[in-house]
Order: sequence, then structure tokens, then C-alpha cells
Amino acid sequence: MSTTNEFFGLPMPVFTAFGWAGEETALKFALSQLELFINALHAKLPKPIQTKLPNHGLSEANQNVYLAANKDVEKNVHIVFNARPMSLELQVALTDKQALTKAWKLAEKQPVIWHRLITELGSDWSLRLQQIQLDAESGNEVGHYQDLFKDDVIKMDEDTAFSILEKATYLNSEEKWVTPLYISRRFQSEQASAMGNAITTVMSEQISELMPLINFLTGKAKRKTTPRKKAKTSTVSASVASGKTFEEVVIPTVEEGFSHISELKPLHLRKGFVNLTPKHWPYFSINSRTETRKVTVYYEGVYDKNCAVWRLVPDDRARLVLSPTVHQWLEDNFVTTDQIQVVARKLDGDEIQISLKPVR
Repeated sequence: MSTTNEFFGLPMPVFTAFGWAGEETALKFALSQLELFINALHAKLPKPIQTKLPNHGLSEANQNVYLAANKDVEKNVHIVFNARPMSLELQVALTDKQALTKAWKLAEKQPVIWHRLITELGSDWSLRLQQIQLDAESGNEVGHYQDLFKDDVIKMDEDTAFSILEKATYLNSEEKWVTPLYISRRFQSEQASAMGNAITTVMSEQISELMPLINFLTGKAKRKTTPRKKAKTSTVSASVASGKTFEEVVIPTVEEGFSHISELKPLHLRKGFVNLTPKHWPYFSINSRTETRKVTVYYEGVYDKNCAVWRLVPDDRARLVLSPTVHQWLEDNFVTTDQIQVVARKLDGDEIQISLKPVR
């Protein structure tokens, strides 16, 4: 479509063309530049991503460009770029019912990973999870029924993530529904235009950051798994009225993780730590000489990898020591006698993730 195969960038007329009704010449130019862009971007991608998304091109019907795992673009995961007068949208889409069935089953097996891979993208990204009605006989889409989720990814806490995952999995298993997934980020058109041909480097980096999530949803990445055993739980509680710290401790097996609720004291807030119990330390201990264990702390859409769990003597009590950033959050959001919930889970690579949230 274009008279040259060399890509120099996306000038502003590429974006403004989509706001002009009836300007066929302007639109033709815009699509030709987008086609050059997607060709240059695919060539810029690392080889593993080129292999994962071997198909790329221009969709004149949708007036956008795409990278796709399948020649039939919508049959599997695909990435599209939508140019509009005010923005360039990068969107990851999974819309095929069969592909979604596989994705939801994979996510249902590791819901914590599903939540983390999405929310760790950061506040610039948004998630839209739809419920679409299908015709019972033809299987064609009848119409949009509702959004199961539509917001910035960091607005999706763990409870919400687990709930919509369960709902999406169930609905997609029914003949009359499909639950497509869209994850997107918008760049201001002026910003995208000013990048020149460096936009291919920027977008290649963005796609590289998306690949752990894409691999997870398509089941291509090999992930370490551990046998799951039936949880053995014990509960320890003490009354605040008796002068003891309120604690509710649930100790499942190592594979399951644990949940702990504790009352914060003035020293906890001032120094930036949360006390666990001696029964929790074996969960973090690597061997008999272990004194500390690095952990990732998740709170309000933020992941902090600068925290650690310490072993205290003489009773081997576990103490979660917070980074300065998480300590500040604790001081800003809690007061003395507030209760905080600590949920610990082991992820791949022996990483331990601890989620913190207030108990209201």
C-alpha cells in the first residue's frame, strides 16, 4: 500500500485521519503508515516473541494492525494497535471461546499468579472482561450482556480477581456465553508521534513485559508445580479483653500457604513490622541456619520486593519486616489496635508472596 518500505515513525496525520469522516486519502495514508509500523515492529521483536506471534499485518476491516499467534487472528491471543486522533492503543485480546476455555482453566489452577501477572503491569494498563451472549444454534455473538470487570488493573484486588475468574470460567463453559479478555494501554498521539522510529523499540519493550501473562494464558510456558495436599489447619486465638494480642492463625500445609490476622501495636507502626507466630517460621525457613527470608509484599495494587521475614529468638517467632515504602503505607493507613490480615503463598521459583490488607 505504501510507496516505500522504510519506516520513519507515525506522524500526527496518521492519528488525525481517523477523526475525519469521508477523507479516504487521509485514511489510506494512515493505514499505509500503520502497516509499515507493524512490519518494522515485528522485525524488532526478540526471536522468541516473533515465534510466539508469527503473524502480523493490516486489517482494513478493523482499520488497525495486529500481531497474532494464529493466521486466523481471533482464534488465539493477539495484539492490536488502534490509532485514534488522541491516542495509540496497544491492546492484548483473547476472544475465541475455545482459547478462553483453556486460558480460564489454566488461570483457575493458579489464581494468585493470574492476579499478579495482570496487576503487576501497573496503573497505565486497564482490564476489560466481558460477558457476551451467543446464539444457541449458530454460536455467533448476539450482543454484549455486561462487563465483569472494566477498570485499571491495579483496582482489581485479590478477592475481586478470584471472584471474576470463577465467574468467567463458569460462564464461558456455558453454550450461551463467552467471556472475552482485553488488556490495554493508551499512549497520547502526540507522544507516540514524537517518538519517530524509536516507537518500535518502545512497543517491543512493552510487548516483552506482556509475554509472561500471554504465556501463562496460552499455556506455553513451563511452570514448576508441586503436589497439592489436603490442608491441615489449626487455630490459635486470644482475647483482647484478657490483655493479650488478638490473633487468629490458620496454618495449612506448605503448599497451601497461610492466613494470619493480628492486632497492631504502637511499636509495630513506629518501627515498620508485623509479628507472626513461632508456628509460622517453618514456612519461611530453608534450613536450620536460616535467619531471614526475602519476600514480596503486595498491598493495594503495589508489589514490593524489599521486605523480609526474620526469625526471632528465643522462641523462633516469625516477624515480617517492611521496606520503607511499605512502612509508610502502614503508618498512613493504620492506627494502634487496628487489625491487619497477612496471607502468605509460595509461588514459582521458591518466591513467597505476602498480601497485606486491613481487617474492617
